[in-house]
Formats: sequence, structure tokens, C-alpha cells
Amino acid sequence: MSRVIHVSVVVEYKGYYSPLSEVPSEIMNEWETTLKAERAHILSALQEKIANATDWLNKIANPAYNRWSGFVDDAWEDRDFILLKYKVKLKGAYDEWNTGIQNAFAEGGTFDVNVTNKKSKFQKARYPMGAVGIKYKTAWGPAYKAIAVISGDERVTTYMGTEDSLTGSVCNVFLTGAARLARAIAVPALVQGLVIAQYAHEEGLAAERDAVISAVNTKLGNTVLKMVDTAAFSEVILEIGYDDIADKLYAHAKATSV
Repeated sequence: MSRVIHVSVVVEYKGYYSPLSEVPSEIMNEWETTLKAERAHILSALQEKIANATDWLNKIANPAYNRWSGFVDDAWEDRDFILLKYKVKLKGAYDEWNTGIQNAFAEGGTFDVNVTNKKSKFQKARYPMGAVGIKYKTAWGPAYKAIAVISGDERVTTYMGTEDSLTGSVCNVFLTGAARLARAIAVPALVQGLVIAQYAHEEGLAAERDAVISAVNTKLGNTVLKMVDTAAFSEVILEIGYDDIADKLYAHAKATSV
């Protein structure tokens, strides 16, 4: 007589993703202030790494030439001359480079000016912020909530909103000691997938959006889900997807026990 194996869904979560409408002004200002405060440190680090013309040759010019050479097709007309010209220009560029960084990283120089001028581009951060969330302001986003519900982080129940659905109880599906590592791998993969898929979706690139979704889910299956305790859980899902009815991307997690 065959034995009947009973399985039950322990937890299931689905959360819709949307970029933030804008990056909060205090975060924008903090980004600008923090980056400008690093100006002298960046210059010092550059000068320590490339202290003289010899360092320039050994650490910049020669490696760059060797790497770039591989991009020039062997059949390209005047290939040898093109490479030689590049090599000569690069090897003789130390003085120009050194003067350039001194001017750029002087107080009030190009670096400071560009940080302020490019500040508005930091609004692009609203895409990853929508995925991972801002804990003190917009709570956690779906990218963290999805991995949290299957890695034992019970705090996540506090941050559920109208775009989230949760059934069952938060659990840890991973092998002993693997939960933290699983989160560290899952969150950036989920965020990357949601953000790039959203870019494609906004441009009307449905095939590319779906290709991103497939690629990210494959990556999660080959990494995070390899750490699942399969003796205790018969099925664990961690994925992103697109809901054509809601017209939104989402993160989804599900755990079924034996």
C-alpha cells in the first residue's frame, strides 16, 4: 500500500512593484553633501594608487593597452598603426592626467560643480528604492519582503501594505546558517530584475521585459534556491513576474512543507 504524502503551504507572499514617485529631498541632499565630503579622500586615493609616471605605465597604460587590443579586429585596416597610436598617446598622458585630477578635485573644482549639476540624475534611484524600500519612510519594498517571508524575518509582517498579500506564517526555508547569505544574494538580484524589467516595460518592450524576468528567475534558482532545506520543504518559489491585469511587476515567494 502506497504512503500518501501530505503537503501544505506554509507561507505565500506577492507584492507589486512601483518606482517611487521621487527620491525624498533629504536623501538627495545627503547624497550631495556626502559625496562632496569625499572629494579630498578620492583625490588622495588616486594619488596613492598612481603616485608617478611609472605607476601610470604599470597600472593604467599597459593594462589598458593590453585589454583594448583585443577589441580591435585582426583584419581591421591599419590595425597595428591604430594600436601604436593608442599606445603612444596613453603612455605619454601621465602629466595631463595628473594636472586634470588636481584641478578637478580642488575645492570648488569640476568635481564639486558636477556633483551639484548631476544631482537631479540621482532621481533614477527612485527605481531601486521602490524595489527595496526606505525603511523609515516607505517601509520595505517587495524585493526584501519576498525573501524575508521565507528566511525567517518576522518583522516583515509589520510592513505589509495595500500592494502586498501574505498568507500563512513567516518561516525559514534555508539550511542552517544559510538564511543571511540567501538574503544577501536574493535582494540585489530581485532589485536588479525589477528595475531593469520596469525600464523595459515603460518603453513598451514586452519581450525584453519578459526576458529579464526569465533571466533573473533562473539566477535565483541557481543560487538562492540551492540553499533550501529540501528535507523540510517540498517546494520553495522565489521569483519576479509581470501581472498583465494589474499591469505591474511583482515579487513572489512561496514555501510548501512536506
